[in-house]
Amino acid sequence: MFTPTDEKTEVKLLYVEDDVPTRDVITLMISRRFPQLTLLQAENGREGLDLYIAHHPDIIMTDILMSEIDGIRMSGEIKALDKNARIIVLSATSEMSFIIDAIDIGISHYVLKPVKFDKLANAIERCLKGIQRDRQIRQQEEHIRHMAYSDPLTGLPNRELFNELLHQSLAQAQRHNHDRHLAVLFLDLDRFKVINDTLGHSVGDQLLQAVANRLKSCCRRDRDVVARRGGDEFIILLPELDIPQEAVRVAQTIIDSFDKPFILPEHELFIGSCIGISIFPADGADVDTLIKNADMAMYRAKEQGRNRFHLYNRSMDAQAALRLTMEISLRRALKGQEFFLNYQPKVNVKTGRVVSFEALARWQNPELGLVEPKQFIPLAEETGLIDQLGEWVLRTACTQNKAWQDAKYPHLRVAVNFSPRQFLMLQLADMVENVLAETNLDPCWLELEVTEGIMLQNVENTIKTLHRLSVLGVHISIDDFGIGYSSLSYIKKLPINTLKIDQSFISDITSNPDDAAIATAVINMAQNLRLNVIAEGVENEAQARLLNSLECPEMQGYFFSKPLSAEKFPFLLHKRHWQSTSQPIHNA
Repeated sequence: MFTPTDEKTEVKLLYVEDDVPTRDVITLMISRRFPQLTLLQAENGREGLDLYIAHHPDIIMTDILMSEIDGIRMSGEIKALDKNARIIVLSATSEMSFIIDAIDIGISHYVLKPVKFDKLANAIERCLKGIQRDRQIRQQEEHIRHMAYSDPLTGLPNRELFNELLHQSLAQAQRHNHDRHLAVLFLDLDRFKVINDTLGHSVGDQLLQAVANRLKSCCRRDRDVVARRGGDEFIILLPELDIPQEAVRVAQTIIDSFDKPFILPEHELFIGSCIGISIFPADGADVDTLIKNADMAMYRAKEQGRNRFHLYNRSMDAQAALRLTMEISLRRALKGQEFFLNYQPKVNVKTGRVVSFEALARWQNPELGLVEPKQFIPLAEETGLIDQLGEWVLRTACTQNKAWQDAKYPHLRVAVNFSPRQFLMLQLADMVENVLAETNLDPCWLELEVTEGIMLQNVENTIKTLHRLSVLGVHISIDDFGIGYSSLSYIKKLPINTLKIDQSFISDITSNPDDAAIATAVINMAQNLRLNVIAEGVENEAQARLLNSLECPEMQGYFFSKPLSAEKFPFLLHKRHWQSTSQPIHNA
């Protein structure tokens, strides 16, 4: 409830009256009864209208019969400017025509002269209550808008508000026939994840708040917009630029400012940033295009190193743009839930039973659709994202295998592929051990597949890592065997359990004698070294029969089953039997 002691916001009352003695008396009474009001006075409708336009009072109190502009006309013009204006009419006339005119224009209250102050005070009080109610509603609406359009951590505009402000700035720039430029700067922090993971999310949040303040200090406070996109990504709008080079100056100012440490309550931290820049109208004329191009330019900057910016360049060819788009999507997919695993069985052709299965990563992108592994795996390796992806695959596969075991399905070994980059991680064995502990999967039910080429990159490190994994009880397989030209001496030194014959030798094994000879040699070598051997990429019955005749005990491929989702794979485990190759083989 509004009270006379409420001084949080000013309330203005404009009193328009050409009878000076009457105005002086009523003004004095109002000031005593309502000391919180700021009073404005006018002698006629013309002066009253000028004061309203200049000061926008909350309450207008006016006589009707005045010179120049009467109270009814003045009230009508005020209502045309603000339909919600609160107007109290004071008049000695009670003629119906005046009352009807007052009602037609939306007068709030009508008080007859001679004024009984209690009635006037009651009218003012009701206006004050209405003002308070309206202000509370506006405050609630502003609070809701603030919550909806502000980042709760930094207080900066969020992406929705940024997009809205960018849209407005573009509309303004287009009205000026593209004479003025505007720029979008997309900024990503370097090494933020390391700080967040090492020092904790609380310190990470403090750092993001400090970054937000520093970014604002690098921009024009009266017109530039600094917003947080989410995570460690920020975006900046620079409107009304005379020349595009002004955006470059701001970007360099930001880069230079990051040379200074961020002083937090208990830490002094250094962090870098990479910035992508797109400029209107050269790099796009709409919100989505400008943001996308700035984002793309930012990832080009990251490719070139830390603490640098990059201008979007239309000369980027379509392939480079597609690759960059895919990299951006890949980074975001790791933060979302776009990846999933399929599982393909490995079959013992003598018994016809599934003996293990391989976990295969798949990527379902909302825009690109189902992305082939041959497209995203090399990109993940090149960008270093394979470390995160590989750990996710390992943890997900182990979790799923343990869940199936707990559900009383047969205990089978799950195989996970490790890329050369992953395998050369110094903490690889620690990561595997931690995942096994977290998922409570016995190490004997995990198989790690590594490519033959790994052994040629860092023999000493490979031997140490494989021995440690073997001591844990993890099964080790050499994938794509036969194409890496590895030395037999290396094979003898490594704690390997299985050799997988590369599918390139299997596809033409029934028609190419050389492929059949290589497969025969690998099978014989594995038998002599007391290693298991499996042929991958078996797609038809003829291949399966020939491999069986060569004493290849296990096979994997579409002839037995394509990779299946986690929902469908258990049905295969229930069946888990193919007819023995001593009898006619048929696809299950």
